[in-house]
Amino acid sequence: MMSQTTLPKSFWDYALETDARILNMVLAKKVAPKFSYLKVWGYEALVKRDTLTKPDKSTRTRHAPDRMCLYIDAEEHELGDLGEPANYKAALLDPESEKWLNAMNVEMQSMKDNEVWILVELPPNGKTVGNVKTTFLNGYLNEEVYMEQPEGFVNPKYPNRVCKLKRSIHGLKQASRQWNKRFDDEIKKSSFTQNHDESCVYLKASKSNITFLILYVDDILIMENNIPMLQSVKTYLGRCFSMKDLGEAAYILGIKIYIDKSRRLIGLCQSAYIEKILKQYFMENSKRGSDIHWTTVKNILKYLRNTKGMFLVYGGDLKRELRISCYTDAGYLTDADDLKSQTGYVFVLNGGDVDWKSAKQSIFATSSTEAEYIAAFDASKETVWVRKFISGLGVVPTIEEPISMYCDNTGAIAIANESGITKGARHFRAKVHYLREVIEYGDIKLEKFTQMTT
Repeated sequence: MMSQTTLPKSFWDYALETDARILNMVLAKKVAPKFSYLKVWGYEALVKRDTLTKPDKSTRTRHAPDRMCLYIDAEEHELGDLGEPANYKAALLDPESEKWLNAMNVEMQSMKDNEVWILVELPPNGKTVGNVKTTFLNGYLNEEVYMEQPEGFVNPKYPNRVCKLKRSIHGLKQASRQWNKRFDDEIKKSSFTQNHDESCVYLKASKSNITFLILYVDDILIMENNIPMLQSVKTYLGRCFSMKDLGEAAYILGIKIYIDKSRRLIGLCQSAYIEKILKQYFMENSKRGSDIHWTTVKNILKYLRNTKGMFLVYGGDLKRELRISCYTDAGYLTDADDLKSQTGYVFVLNGGDVDWKSAKQSIFATSSTEAEYIAAFDASKETVWVRKFISGLGVVPTIEEPISMYCDNTGAIAIANESGITKGARHFRAKVHYLREVIEYGDIKLEKFTQMTT
């Protein structure tokens, strides 16, 4: 089949699938197979794009038709359903195509302003990396990289030339590293120091003035207790990079930031992101999920809808000392398949959660005490990192004291605090006794969790 077409070798698996389909159809002798929808292999085929509408309760759920063909553009366009077109063709077909074209023109102008590439003839042994997205324009490249001219922006004078990159662009393997390296070099020239335990966090201190800078890819969040110093940092960044000042932080990574200065409160909420997911699956007007999970995924979405207004709140009590604490718990034999238990822990600072985890334990626990002990062991490893990280920030004096870790199992607490206790714990794996070492070193203080503690 492949020899009769000009299709590339990458289509061999589709040819094999089609061949198997035809063979399975012709084996039926009593019932004549239908060949009306089949076309000659390799010929151009067009697929009707089905319009997905909001499901109606009185009708069956419609599924995409099972057609034996491949429509590459259609598959690529669907990737942009979350809000952004996946490629140039999808942008042209979008109802808001004018908006996307304007955005692309801005990006291309940014490319020219930053002198990201020059047009050259492709060397005899050179290979292009294809068309890639337009971010990370600030990183420098140490290798020769060639790229095809962006679709829709091919230079009419030199249509056969390729772009020789002078700076890194998103889509290259080197892009993230080169951009981060350039940013790190520049920000350290302004007396910022990098946190040893979280490389995206930078600190600058001058007497009583403290500046925190947090970098996530190309998004920057700056916190400062002195406005003139904040302005100087923004001015410096503007000289080093092409920056856009978005003003006081309202969103970061899809999280809405609420600030109440009069009550000294900060809140974090993901309602906008949840709304986006609900709209994608037509669940924005769903009712409250039932206790009986007739459809697990729908109930997850319903849960998100009913809790989207909840957010984390920090601060408010000026008399309370800034202190971090940890709460651990375990669900004994929660997995019905392999009978393993569940670990859960949460770190609380200034009234709000700052670090948490819920995961199945990798070690089989023979009792609830052992499950709780393993959960405390997992939390103790995170405690060491949290203590080092917060200590490096220099704004939580109490971090030099042992972190209070609360557990609701008396047996697990006794085994952890008294190394001589071996009854019921002799079979524990050696690595979980790391918990005892952390307690001895003064990193944590394991205490009984009571109702008064909360």
